[in-house]
Amino acid sequence: MEPSVEIFLPSRLYSRVGWAALAGVLISVLCGLRTPLAYIPAFLCALTAAVLFWLAARPPIRIGDTQFNIGERSVAWREVREINSSRFLSPLILKIRLTNARHATLVYPGEPESIEQLLFQLRKNSHLASFDGVAHRDYWTWLSLNGSQTENPVLDQPVRMLSQDEEDEIERLYQKLKTVGRLDSRIESPNAADEE
Repeated sequence: MEPSVEIFLPSRLYSRVGWAALAGVLISVLCGLRTPLAYIPAFLCALTAAVLFWLAARPPIRIGDTQFNIGERSVAWREVREINSSRFLSPLILKIRLTNARHATLVYPGEPESIEQLLFQLRKNSHLASFDGVAHRDYWTWLSLNGSQTENPVLDQPVRMLSQDEEDEIERLYQKLKTVGRLDSRIESPNAADEE
């Protein structure tokens, strides 16, 4: 990995809440000795604690100039083709489509500021990728038109008004207009308008 690496670690809050959920398991089991219905919340607390400890044990994410690492797995920026995010703010879940039809899932249980910084770094470095359906160049063009010059931009996405096919059709019509001088193929003479 390169010397200028930014490391994103999971939030410690997940492990703290996991320990609180384990305390809830212990209390519910003790109550379950007298009332068997207390085993239901014990099971739910144990399930919650397992999920929270799994999130707290997620590997660190390292962002470098040429690649990013999810634990021991390295992904070069030029391999990233598409990044789609879930609706959750925390934990951040990203589905990443790579070259050769490969996929990766990034789960990052971090603080909100760290999540915004990670999203910014992913958007900045994934030059060949689209992020939630918005191409890299379109996102940064839209951002510069809005006048946002901050390092951590707002997470709102630009609305895509045209599909790729419509953009291609507009480009084709524009090129035709440049070469011919008009889009309509019929020629109107000024005398024809006077005769009517």
